[in-house]
Amino acid sequence: MRNVTDRRGFTLVEIMIVVTIIGILATLALPAFQRVTLRTRGTAFLSEGRVFSEAFIRYAQENGEFPAASGRATFPAAMAGYIKEENWNRTTPLGGNYSWDDRRRARRSGHNGAIMVTRGTMKMREMRLIDTWLDDGNIRSGNIQVRSGGSTIYYMVE
Repeated sequence: MRNVTDRRGFTLVEIMIVVTIIGILATLALPAFQRVTLRTRGTAFLSEGRVFSEAFIRYAQENGEFPAASGRATFPAAMAGYIKEENWNRTTPLGGNYSWDDRRRARRSGHNGAIMVTRGTMKMREMRLIDTWLDDGNIRSGNIQVRSGGSTIYYMVE
């Protein structure tokens, strides 16, 4: 006769308990993962904004003025020696595409111009969090400004 304690493997109940515990842990970890992902996207946008902003400032120092505004998702031709076109034309960390807006719109807030993200895919609550983490916490002021329900985002050039 076989000894009952010699059995190998797991029972269905034991497997269901393990699956349930893993599911609960995954549910608890998901919001933290989403926050980290959002913070990473915001930081990547801020980093690209700084690089592009420095290029526009260098252009203005060398040419006496900032370049004219570019169309939506259009590389500003004057920036050819300052920014790699493929970096400008790729999808931004916040979704959408980059555009350059000269002084007219940014002048109201005391800036020289703005690097715009048009057709951004971030929700307003996500943009508010990003602004809280990386700027002044107000999406209407500071270096990062948001308009049109989150679909237009400005990185202001000082």
